[in-house]
Amino acid sequence: MREINLFEIMRGRRTILDYKAEKVDQSLLIELFEHASYAPNHHMKEPWKIKIYEDEARSDFGDKIVDSYIRYGLLKSLSDEKLKKARQSYDRFFTSVPHHALFYMDKEDDGGYLDNENYAAVCAFIQNFQLAAWAKQIGTMWTAKPTLMDETFIKEIGLTPSEHRLIAVVQIGYPNKIPNGRGRTPISNSIEWIQT
Repeated sequence: MREINLFEIMRGRRTILDYKAEKVDQSLLIELFEHASYAPNHHMKEPWKIKIYEDEARSDFGDKIVDSYIRYGLLKSLSDEKLKKARQSYDRFFTSVPHHALFYMDKEDDGGYLDNENYAAVCAFIQNFQLAAWAKQIGTMWTAKPTLMDETFIKEIGLTPSEHRLIAVVQIGYPNKIPNGRGRTPISNSIEWIQT
């Protein structure tokens, strides 16, 4: 199979919602994270940290996320019966995805300049990972829900709200179905040239 160039990877990557049951080999995931670690980061702090939920841990992780949705009122319109069905649906989703990667970092200055630098670095790391994964025909879906700010959820997964900032949960696996691409707004609409 021919190598795909970077521009093709960037334009061809898709957010994957439907995954095959097959797990990605741990050594391959480590290799992809190592490639991702060449993301720019302030003073070479390499602030990214990752928890990967797979196998039996996926269901419990999903339950904690749904509990957080309930605390945030995201499912308040559901009756008890519909909430029970929603939990079952969420569980099917979480157990259908081979890997859920939670990306987080240590806080340095409680949301100030250093934390912003580190946050940007972790986001660059995640995007590098997504592109590297796509080059190996591995799909991802980057999610950032209110759960990431839920102190109860943060404690339930073994972290400390005052010390850690959650950044994203990324689903990882081989795509079962790849969506069609969607175009982008011309980039010229977002650029202002200032010359004087």
